[in-house]
Amino acid sequence: MDARITAELLLQVFYPNTPLHDGAAVVVGDRLQAAGCVMPLSSSKALNQSPERESGLRHRAALGIAEVSDAIALVVSEETGTISMANRSRLLKRISAEKLENYLKAFYNQSGLLSPSTFLARVEHRIGRDRDEGA
Repeated sequence: MDARITAELLLQVFYPNTPLHDGAAVVVGDRLQAAGCVMPLSSSKALNQSPERESGLRHRAALGIAEVSDAIALVVSEETGTISMANRSRLLKRISAEKLENYLKAFYNQSGLLSPSTFLARVEHRIGRDRDEGA
């Protein structure tokens, strides 16, 4: 896709029952590179031993891509809004928005990539500009 992130694009990708809704969205920098992607599934036994058995296909895919790449994978429950994050073959479940922000800041500071606050500021700026232009 290599698409500029806009409010309309994000709504389309994350709106239920749309073609791009199923599968993963891949963000690189401040651009949506792809959506509706199939990720490799983890074969980790740790997911099977989870006492709450919440580790479904989304969690397996998040952990799977984190096992084979340097990606950070986020899983957000449509039902409850709970957030899970996979990175470096680890899956952190039920993390708060504040903890997620701290984890992302730490990751981006270590890697020298675009900071989460810079990314969000750019997205918000573009969304505001698109609204002003009537896009």
